[in-house]
Amino acid sequence: MVVESNCEVPEDLYYYIEGKNTVWGKLEGDVMTVGITDVAQTMAGKLVKVRLKKKGVKVDRGRPVATMESGKWAGAVPSPVSGEIVEVNEEVEKSPSLVNQDPYGKGWLVKLKVLNREELKQLYTSSVAVDKVRGLIQSEKIQCKRVT
Repeated sequence: MVVESNCEVPEDLYYYIEGKNTVWGKLEGDVMTVGITDVAQTMAGKLVKVRLKKKGVKVDRGRPVATMESGKWAGAVPSPVSGEIVEVNEEVEKSPSLVNQDPYGKGWLVKLKVLNREELKQLYTSSVAVDKVRGLIQSEKIQCKRVT
């Protein structure tokens, strides 16, 4: 785990980074657990609403798996890979602040069955991912904090 400006960046995950969108994925077999990063939850602020796509829905890489709202932001969470949603975290729909409190744990969003393993090569990993996130933290002058 790398910590930069109070932001946690686990080195063992895949990262989809497009502009200010930073989404993580953890691959176990053919299933990827997806969530937003510590940086993303900090930039969004205290989340008040999370809507997840339904189980069984197929999504293309870069298309939304969820939408979120906070007092200062509303937006979509892009899928890091093309896949079929096999599980959704209903707890974050009931308690959106779980994403703020534990973005890499209890705040996960969906689990996808990966449909195109070639797309994994387009994601950032290990030190490259950390450098990319570090650059965003510095350019946006972000200091991460957990909102309760």
